[in-house]
Amino acid sequence: MIDLHTHTSASDGLLAPARLVDLAAGSGVCVLAITDHDTVGGIDEAILSAKGLPVRIVPGIEFSVDFPRGSFHLVGLYVDHTNSALVSALSRLKTIRDGRGDRIIAELGKAGVDIPLREVIDESAGGSLGKPHFARVMVRHGYARSIEEIFDKYLVNGRPGDVPKEKISPEEAIRLVRAAGGISILAHPSSLEMPSIEAFEKLLDELIPMGLMGIEAYAALHSAEEVLRYDALARGRGLLVSGGSDFHGDHDELLGRYAPDAVIPVELIEEIDQRRGTRA
Repeated sequence: MIDLHTHTSASDGLLAPARLVDLAAGSGVCVLAITDHDTVGGIDEAILSAKGLPVRIVPGIEFSVDFPRGSFHLVGLYVDHTNSALVSALSRLKTIRDGRGDRIIAELGKAGVDIPLREVIDESAGGSLGKPHFARVMVRHGYARSIEEIFDKYLVNGRPGDVPKEKISPEEAIRLVRAAGGISILAHPSSLEMPSIEAFEKLLDELIPMGLMGIEAYAALHSAEEVLRYDALARGRGLLVSGGSDFHGDHDELLGRYAPDAVIPVELIEEIDQRRGTRA
């Protein structure tokens, strides 16, 4: 099995990189991409932890991209996580976002939610602070029984605590992945909430000249019909096809699967490696 979209505690995943690698090995995943949100902080630990295990680590990243509708995420695979342009851009984004935690706490306070920012920071374990960290602390403080319930009431879609994250343009995200020698993949495209398949195709025609190289067709957000549709759209335009569980560790995700009974095809990484001129 393979999994080309996962998160560790370097961003908003529950598991430390070493634990995620161990879980992958125990689950039969032979290729694991570490694609944390706007950080490459978990990659070195993952690579070190994979030594001696039957798991190949693909260094990656997931950018939050500015877009007028839905949620636009761009995954970069096979990035050089030491690339100076990439590291500099991530440092700049972190500096801009450092004050976001205080703003989220303030907005939650207006709705009667009183949680300490220090506990949220501790929850992030030194990683990039994200809304899931706030949600987990809120559950512990009794504001809901589950993370899903938190996100029904808070932190999103104009609800209390919804403080937008600084995002970069599609052009910059693709450029940074390209500068780091990586492959840019449009993650779980159904999250874009495009009004029609024709509108999505028009968007692809804008992104491909920028350097977009693939589509994540095999994604947990997609129905079986959408998986086939996005796979066909990608191949029809000569794009690569990717797939991942979007594993965070707190939504019953299964490594190597985009649905409980559906394994991410290993052929995808073979095709990606062939395009890169490498071996699986």
